[in-house]
Amino acid sequence: MARHLILLAVSATFGVTAHSYLHARLLIIIFIFLCFLYFSVGLSVKALSFHLVIMGIFLGASSFSDHRNKTAYHGTESQFIITFTGQPNIDGNSLKGFVGSEKGERLVLRYKITSELEQEKLSQFLRIGLSCPAEGTLQLPDQSRNENSFDYQRYLLRQGVQWIFKADSISFQECKEDGNSIPVSIRNLRLQGMAYIREHFPEESSGFVTALIFGDQTYIDESDLTHYQRLGLVHLLAISGLHVSFLTGMLFYFGIRVGITRERMMIAILVFLPIYMLLSGASPSVVRSCLMAMLFFLLLLFKKPISAGAAIGTSYMALLFFRPNMLYDIGFQLSFAVTFSIIMSSSIFLQYPKKTTQLFIISSICQLASLPILLFHFFEVSLLGVFLNVLYVPIYSIILLPFSLISLLIHIVLPSLGQPLISLLNFTFVLCNKAADGASDMPLASIPFGKPAFIMMALLVISLLGLYLTWDVSFEKSKIWRGILIVLLLLQYNLQRFSPFGEVQIIDVGQGDSILIILPFNHGNYLIDTGGQITFPIDTWAKKRKKFNTADDIIIPLLKSKGVHQLDKLILTHPDADHMGSAKELIENFKVREIIIGGWSEEHYRDMDFVSMARDKEMKMTVLKRGDHWVAGGAPFAVLNPYEKEENKNDSSIVLFTELGGLSWLLTGDMGEEGERELLNAFPQLQADILKVGHHGSKTSSSTPFLEQLQPKAALISVGKDNGYGHPHGDVMGNLEENGIKVFRTDEDGSIIYKYYKSSGTFRKILP
Repeated sequence: MARHLILLAVSATFGVTAHSYLHARLLIIIFIFLCFLYFSVGLSVKALSFHLVIMGIFLGASSFSDHRNKTAYHGTESQFIITFTGQPNIDGNSLKGFVGSEKGERLVLRYKITSELEQEKLSQFLRIGLSCPAEGTLQLPDQSRNENSFDYQRYLLRQGVQWIFKADSISFQECKEDGNSIPVSIRNLRLQGMAYIREHFPEESSGFVTALIFGDQTYIDESDLTHYQRLGLVHLLAISGLHVSFLTGMLFYFGIRVGITRERMMIAILVFLPIYMLLSGASPSVVRSCLMAMLFFLLLLFKKPISAGAAIGTSYMALLFFRPNMLYDIGFQLSFAVTFSIIMSSSIFLQYPKKTTQLFIISSICQLASLPILLFHFFEVSLLGVFLNVLYVPIYSIILLPFSLISLLIHIVLPSLGQPLISLLNFTFVLCNKAADGASDMPLASIPFGKPAFIMMALLVISLLGLYLTWDVSFEKSKIWRGILIVLLLLQYNLQRFSPFGEVQIIDVGQGDSILIILPFNHGNYLIDTGGQITFPIDTWAKKRKKFNTADDIIIPLLKSKGVHQLDKLILTHPDADHMGSAKELIENFKVREIIIGGWSEEHYRDMDFVSMARDKEMKMTVLKRGDHWVAGGAPFAVLNPYEKEENKNDSSIVLFTELGGLSWLLTGDMGEEGERELLNAFPQLQADILKVGHHGSKTSSSTPFLEQLQPKAALISVGKDNGYGHPHGDVMGNLEENGIKVFRTDEDGSIIYKYYKSSGTFRKILP
């Protein structure tokens, strides 16, 4: 039965996927799957027809779910009655969270807190179920603006949200309780518990305790969370089957010891699990674990035992039928993939008598099961995590999880007795975090493989299934599949070395500049500027837990998704924050071989943090000026500016001329009209097919004489959406239009990509 349920779950997955991605490749995979069922599994034509029916049912469920997700708003409304349906999240001077409107539509709330006093009042006052009058505007969520980046609009649509409500004012004094149902009371109890932990536990451990007990990672220090993610240990901080098994086992054992019958304890657990589901945040992994446990105890109560395989297959199909969009949730994918792999591979690790060996095999199986998912979403995996899980899983499951729960309960009842336990718990967390911090800097901590193409994903999944099936028989017989898997991973890791394609990408970093050049066959990876934000002093209370940074949030994920393992040159055109403001974070978290700055600007860089960090890492630093040049992979690069010391930093920008993909390129940094005039005098025959417009298209750049001599076919403008500077200026756009120049601009097009092969290529933009 378990086998058939799992095969039906695969058909259900195809049905849900077909609603969003119905194309030839999916149809081919479905056909191959049906052939596998007929020839290898031996299913009859009638059974195959049932699988097709299941696909149709789940396709219908997805269509119905999508049909229900329609908005009643036009985007012009300004007055609302909002009800807090999710956890209100106060982050510095920002209030965020999911709310419901008077029309029954789900919205994302954004509200700017005006003072520290208001922040304190809101943290004590806000709770789920509170309804308040509010005024503001509706905004469409941002789409993905860079290649392989997170698509916030699509994410929210799958959450049933179509609008962001940017509130100008909320009448908190007029708020009312919108009923007081049991689910709302349980979720507010969760908020109170989280607030209690933040108040009474030390800062170093409070976020971890909150994650382990209530399933919320919001308050974990950002650097600590990054280390756990890099090492493949972050699953320990998400409530899953480990937590559910511990709590239900502890509850069942305690009930039996005090004389309660087994049947009554099963009923008690069936009542407890839905409550715990809400208390712990009802994430996909929590829902999966609780559903499987409830199904197990329910059938056991009626003397109808169920296998783990049947339980996971049933839970998977039930969740997918009622919430088809869960399929695209990363937590849902990882939870079911890892749990399924453990259940179906139980005979593998039971072949090994030693517990430590079993734990290592289980860790390896889990890492392999999550491999395609991690590569698809995060583009990297941790080999060191296989070994660290052997150490950290027992520490968290045997020590930290029960210790956290016991410390909290004792502190609530007897604070004086609970405080020493909290101090000891905090010390243990600090040790674990320091060890994770040190391990995250080791060579195998995190290896970027790039985002696999469709065919590579399919081959990885097939090789993993083949590995599991043959390993189940004997480890020796799985060597062929092990070899295939290793070859595929080596190929994916070195894909850039074998690629004959080159690329120039204007990265959308908002109001700033960043250009990525990838030469064919890994002959060079250059980043020209890092973008960055101009920061202003801000009160301590208003600071957010995580500050946005273009290197960490845009550039490094993009580099990893492209399979770039290092930057050969980081070229900083001039020392403005919107061009080099994220250099420190980039060189801190990514390998850079050489940093290039312009001549006569050394004094501007001398006291910057990234310079001292580069020295500590013994990075090569080079100063370039007019006349310097190099050739890489057959592509020439010539430095046309700077040529002397300039008072205006913009006119001291590094200007590069290069030829890539059959086109000549002039990349001008922030050069203005004065610099353009001097450039024309120095190079009277200068022409370029592609011009990177200087200074984001401001009025002081791209003069008519400059454009008339260059005669570019296309102009690239890196400019922030809805920027406050009025860039690009209307006069510049008029000049470009009068000269018949095709314009690409990041505020309207998102990232702009030119991909080429030898001497020909094509432009494409991320936004439609």
